[in-house]
Amino acid sequence: MEAWLIATSILIGYIVLCIILGIGSWRILKVDLEDYFVLSRTAGFALLYLGIVATYHSAFAILTSAAVFRSFGIAFWAAGTWTFMTGICTYLLGYRFWLLGKKYSYITPGDLLSDYYESNLLRIIIAVVYAIFMVPYITVQAIGLGIITSIASFGNIPYEVGVIALLGVTALYLTLGGVRAIYWTDLMQGIWMFVGIWAGGLFLVFSLFGGPAGMFEAVAKVKPELLSLPGVARYAPYPMWFSWLLLFAVGIVLQPQIWMNYYTARDAKTMKWLGATTPLYLMFIYVPAAFIGLSAAALEAQGRFPELASMIKTFGTADVVFPAMMMKYAPAWFTGLVMAGAAAAAMSTADRMFNSTTAVLVRDLYQRYIKPQASQKHLVNASRFLVLPLYLLGCWFALMKPGILFEIVLIAGAGTLQLLPAVIGAIYPMRFKLTKAGVISGIVVGAFMQFPLLLFPRWGWLPKEWLNPYDFHAGVWGLVFNIIIAIIVSLFTRKPSTQATEKFHGYLEAEIYGRK
Repeated sequence: MEAWLIATSILIGYIVLCIILGIGSWRILKVDLEDYFVLSRTAGFALLYLGIVATYHSAFAILTSAAVFRSFGIAFWAAGTWTFMTGICTYLLGYRFWLLGKKYSYITPGDLLSDYYESNLLRIIIAVVYAIFMVPYITVQAIGLGIITSIASFGNIPYEVGVIALLGVTALYLTLGGVRAIYWTDLMQGIWMFVGIWAGGLFLVFSLFGGPAGMFEAVAKVKPELLSLPGVARYAPYPMWFSWLLLFAVGIVLQPQIWMNYYTARDAKTMKWLGATTPLYLMFIYVPAAFIGLSAAALEAQGRFPELASMIKTFGTADVVFPAMMMKYAPAWFTGLVMAGAAAAAMSTADRMFNSTTAVLVRDLYQRYIKPQASQKHLVNASRFLVLPLYLLGCWFALMKPGILFEIVLIAGAGTLQLLPAVIGAIYPMRFKLTKAGVISGIVVGAFMQFPLLLFPRWGWLPKEWLNPYDFHAGVWGLVFNIIIAIIVSLFTRKPSTQATEKFHGYLEAEIYGRK
């Protein structure tokens, strides 16, 4: 059998397994929103742990990280910082989300925030922000799936077919089984993606350089700048490190696919173990990514991998590095297994994003303003229907090949980061209280001011130095203005009611600190 058929057959086998798991979960699905979106709040530690890490690490972690290590070197080790911060965010934010969700039966982030600030307009704005900023993240997964399929098949399956088929499979098993299908597949995908990238990374570094030490020696000889900080062309100056910390840790935790995962936890012990152990998985997946990316850089500098440049040009992104390395240097059967792990990373994020985004649209908009008397079965079916337009949008943008995934993920994280002031005001008692008018004004300005900051310099309308003189990402500047505006507006508008603050702050103080 030809090599590409072997690799592709293994990838297809993995896809079939995902569909089987989706069908199996469908058979035991309860037809109501609690079960379809938050698993009836029964997820234990193993299930939730693999669900969180598989959702958090996407095509970005498997494909883009290797590409960034190849281009900019160990400056990308800043990744260790933001992945560590996710554990802290679980304690500081996720645990309180879980307590409030369990107490008041919240399903979406909008449920929680609109309840505290007593604002239907805030619920609508949050839904709009999520709808806008989640589509780019779905696109990231679609791009990754197209690259993986095309390269794993040695070019015999076009990128476009990979995007449409694999993202379609993800949409299919989610539609069948809801969040149960996600957790069942994430159990497999979370393990497969971790083992896959480690197996691929170790194979490449040992077969090509005799081990990590040999690889670092080769890089030091031909591209020593990759082993320095802040990296090639000052890739990661300290303001950008700080930006990544906020956007990749806090920004992604505030996205609905992570936030709603916290609602599913069975008990407090599960949440505490989740906070303590999540960073271990998230950090260690970047070690083999560094092996792969730095190995590719050394091979190129030595003239041993001339094909890579043309592959990057063909796909329009350097995210092809990992699958290209496997295709060239690994056996076909091994390439198929490892690329299935890479596909698992993309699919395990895309499925949760489909699920959480449709939850926001159905729960926060459709149920509240269009069909308030709809049955639970009707709402679940409406959620299933909405997967289709999200799927089509993700495919459409992916087929445009918008470029490296890294920048797209930053934009998504920057948009949802703007919910932070509203979140802090809702779940932490403070002497100064933000108002609904304050947080609404802050979110709107913060979420949308980043677009001129990002686009005007690219279009040549204004010099970058005028808009961003200190190298912080536009999303961080959005947060700064968000906070300033939220505080100023809150000084002159009505504070949350005593009933709302007691419902939230009084309950949390009693549960966490035993205060009454």
